[in-house]
Amino acid sequence: MIEPQAGMLEPRFTLGVVIPVPEPQRSVLREWRRVYGGAATEPIAPHITLISGSYGDSWEQAARQVRRVAQGSACFEVRLASVGSFRPASEVVYLPLAAGAERCWELHRQLLADQLRHESQFEYHPHLTIAQNVPSADLDAAQEQLREVELSFEVRTLQLFDTRGGAWNLCEELALQR
Repeated sequence: MIEPQAGMLEPRFTLGVVIPVPEPQRSVLREWRRVYGGAATEPIAPHITLISGSYGDSWEQAARQVRRVAQGSACFEVRLASVGSFRPASEVVYLPLAAGAERCWELHRQLLADQLRHESQFEYHPHLTIAQNVPSADLDAAQEQLREVELSFEVRTLQLFDTRGGAWNLCEELALQR
């Protein structure tokens, strides 16, 4: 485990817990994100966010909470469906979960049960972002071209990140139970 360096954490978004997308789906989604989301999305692996926020008293207590949730959770299937958008509330085009959203909600609630806080201006909504903060024409193109998407994968792990200097840094990859 990589321990966050003292004094390097941002006060608001200090922790993230995500579901990583495995290959070969990751490569397909990464290409769509590159085409429609621009260069800013390239270094960010496709994922489904469970928590983006902060933690209470200590990093170690927060990490223990994430480990507990992962150890008590079984693997499950996610099926991504045709593109959606949060517009006009937010300039985001995403893939909703046709299957697995209820499990994401369950994990989200379990993660919030102790040290973790979800801090976003929007209510939690399980999804996979394709494009954001790009011109409207790119968002429109993504919505047009990704109307008939159906990708599935098994969720086997959660990833725990901390934020140092504005970047998300992977600290642990935690296996779910088989």
